Amino acid sequence: MSDLKCDFCSAPHPSWRYPALTFVAYCAPDVAGESVGDWAACEICHTLIETNDHAGLAQRSLDELIVKYPEASQASRVLLESLSDLHQEFFVHRRGPAQPISVPA
Repeated sequence: MSDLKCDFCSAPHPSWRYPALTFVAYCAPDVAGESVGDWAACEICHTLIETNDHAGLAQRSLDELIVKYPEASQASRVLLESLSDLHQEFFVHRRGPAQPISVPA
């Protein structure tokens, strides 16, 4: 579990798990990707989710993506829209409240 990352911003060591159903996350010609099961969230993303700050959640995800891949800033508008759409699917497929992630002793 030490390599677990926040599914929203990729921060290491997320502390929350959101139960979710599997869904198709993206489709492109001859390619599709799934979001499989539960999503992990760091403390910051968890707070944004719990306060229903969808715009803030998408912006945080984008900001952290650009920190890792500065060249992505050129497509920031499109990426923000795509992240917002993906997060909307998360909210639709979410099943139940957040649960703390336990770290085994």
